[in-house]
Amino acid sequence: MSAPGTASTVRFALQRLRRGWTSGELRVLVLALAIAAAAAIAVGLFTDRVRRALEAGAGEQLGADAVINGRDPLPESTRVALRATGARLVAVTSFPSVVARVDGEDTQLATIKGVEAGYPLRGALLLAREPFGATETAPPQPAAGEVWVDLRLWTTLGLQQGAQLQVGNRALTVSRLIVEEPGRTAGFGDLAPSLLINADELPATGLIGPGSRLQVSVQLGGTPAALAAAAAVTLPPGYRYVTPENARPEIRNSMDRARSFLNIAVLATLLLAAAAVALSARQYSQRLRDEVALLKVLGARRAFIRRSLLLQVLLLGLVAGGLGALVGVGGQAVLAAVAAPVMKIALPPPGWLPLPAVLGLVLLMLAGFALPPVLASVDSAPVRVFQRAADHQRRRPWGVLAAVAAVAALLWLQAGSLKLAAVVFGGALLTAGVLALFAWLLVRGLAGVRARGGVEWRFGLGNIARRKAAAVAQIVALGIALMALLLVTVVRQDLLASWQGKLPPETPNQFLIGILPEQIAPLQAFFKARGVPELTPQPMVRARLTALRGAEVNADSFEDPETRRWINREFNLSWTATFGDDSRFLEGQPWGAEARGKPWLIVDDYAVERLKLKLGDTLTLDLAGTPITLEVHAVRKIKWDSFKPNFFLVTPPGVLDAEGLSAPLQWIASFYLPREQRALLRELIREFPNVTALDLDAALNQVRGIVDRIVGALEFIFLFTLLAGVVVMMAVIEGSRADRVRETGVLRALGASRRVIRRGLIAEYAVLGGLAGAVAAFAAQALAWGLAAGVLELPYGPRPLLWLAGTLAGALIVTAAGYLSLRRVLDTPPRTVLAGGAA
Repeated sequence: MSAPGTASTVRFALQRLRRGWTSGELRVLVLALAIAAAAAIAVGLFTDRVRRALEAGAGEQLGADAVINGRDPLPESTRVALRATGARLVAVTSFPSVVARVDGEDTQLATIKGVEAGYPLRGALLLAREPFGATETAPPQPAAGEVWVDLRLWTTLGLQQGAQLQVGNRALTVSRLIVEEPGRTAGFGDLAPSLLINADELPATGLIGPGSRLQVSVQLGGTPAALAAAAAVTLPPGYRYVTPENARPEIRNSMDRARSFLNIAVLATLLLAAAAVALSARQYSQRLRDEVALLKVLGARRAFIRRSLLLQVLLLGLVAGGLGALVGVGGQAVLAAVAAPVMKIALPPPGWLPLPAVLGLVLLMLAGFALPPVLASVDSAPVRVFQRAADHQRRRPWGVLAAVAAVAALLWLQAGSLKLAAVVFGGALLTAGVLALFAWLLVRGLAGVRARGGVEWRFGLGNIARRKAAAVAQIVALGIALMALLLVTVVRQDLLASWQGKLPPETPNQFLIGILPEQIAPLQAFFKARGVPELTPQPMVRARLTALRGAEVNADSFEDPETRRWINREFNLSWTATFGDDSRFLEGQPWGAEARGKPWLIVDDYAVERLKLKLGDTLTLDLAGTPITLEVHAVRKIKWDSFKPNFFLVTPPGVLDAEGLSAPLQWIASFYLPREQRALLRELIREFPNVTALDLDAALNQVRGIVDRIVGALEFIFLFTLLAGVVVMMAVIEGSRADRVRETGVLRALGASRRVIRRGLIAEYAVLGGLAGAVAAFAAQALAWGLAAGVLELPYGPRPLLWLAGTLAGALIVTAAGYLSLRRVLDTPPRTVLAGGAA
């Protein structure tokens, strides 16, 4: 036979695909690939829409979609370039200055903010006419001659509506009280009283000039495309582009966990699809061996066969991927239509960016799981046409290596986090290894078990014993699929519950600052008398960094704008001998009572990032004119989303409160106050006028909103994943249907009854599913623990009932899927099998 050309190869490949589809032998593989594409695209598109909606919601807490921070007004050329992207701009100029009542002598250092029209771009600025009165949405900006003040300034200076406030050279009228301001941090670095004035009033105040400690923030808002273009604009030195995630640690932590949960859902779907494609392709390659052997007898060359098979797989992938893409796009639309009202979130239109990536994942599945076994059929010897047993094929490791590489690539590309991909990949490899070991041990021990059972039991276990390699491969594939299904259940029921438990209903939503030492006992008695749980105040002093590692420093010593801004204000420090579960130590160890009086310092990882600190470094701080040098003893990571009082810098007792230090000391405390008891705050102001209450309900609601929305999204994503897993499981069982047809036909020809064959096959499926389910349950729990401890930073303990449930679920699911396939197997006439029609 002469070497066929490209046209002949294409024609033969198309004919072979058409014949394979007509006979039904390709339908299982096409179904598996289509399900993989549909599931990945539906989940990918829906996840992308949820992610963009969550990120947009996070912007409400920043007050904008993004902010550019600097120490000077943004150059006009840069503002023009930003406007050219289509983004909206609103500038906010902030600086500290002393303000006073026009008719009084009291003064107060406050942060003055001059805002342009449209502030804030995201979220709602809420105002009131009196403390804790009815709220109203603010107009675009304060009117000329007016000033809006926050609660702390209102109470400190004894203001009321209509009072005159001296701001530099201007006397402004207090018209509103600021109740809720998007973009103002909930931490202790921004606790100074603040006020808002019209940006046009700033020149008249005479407060802006050389030496002014300005902080200029340009808020940006717009479409994702406009924001992406704005982020690409080159900023002058000294400016920093800030997004909602890197501006707020508690929002960033919640967003990171949200992405991890969504990625776990997609990874579970991919594991299901990969297992189905691998097993289906292996069964398909077994059928190809006879055809390849016949082609070789007729004179076809290896190159022609290889090109033909490669083209078949490629065309199969494109067709199946295209069909799956259409189903997936429609599926995500249905998913979004059902999920959006329940999640109470407006989803943006679907973007097409995930589609090429998902189609690439489908092709990667083909290359890793379908192509190696199909191309392995090229090695079939011509003698196989006459005697199958004489065709001894060499086992090559490249197929296994390709599958492992494909799994690793799929996880890495989809996870978006090397750590998350490593945990899932390690769990999958461990599961596959354990499953393979258990399957091998089972097959080796079948001889003794078969002898003790009835006819059906011996027949079912005999099927496993006769196909040792195929049985091991089936158990591994079924186990990985069951692990993915169980992992979905574990994540939904355990990890999400742990995440929601991090913000229980009684999470502190009020912070008290400015408590004097002599007010602690009266304040505790005040709250105890009104049924509020006992307060646990914490001390706080303020200091300014003057030297680092023995060298004097100031804001100009650092190039990073964020570090400059951080250094340019006083630090809040505290002391403690104990640390709660909201601290995780990265370096060094926490101290105890023995550390009292030692000049040690425990720093948060944010301070390490800003100041490039390491253990043993020294910081010199100025406490009201008294210098004190402290040595870094340990580094911790604070869980800011716990909303408990915490500090970047902490010393042991007996250091900041030592005799001879005259640093002003105040105490802070947090507590939970139900909304129906807000009137209590009015009493608090009357009895303790110097104490300021900060309402954190807005920040808490933002984090809770992210948690609730992501739980709602995962409810539907996991439902889709579970449904896909059930269908894929049936595809796995269907992959070996041809062998069942052949064996059943022979047994029926030899006189076996349908009842014996049915019970034997059910016993086989039950054993395979039970073993795979037991090990998969153990692996799913181990993987969930790894995700909880190493990626999501959530508590998680053992769940013994999951092992029993996994075993029973595996046996029931695989048996049920197998029984659906049995009905057609048992209906095949013996003469059809003996004539070779089902081979």
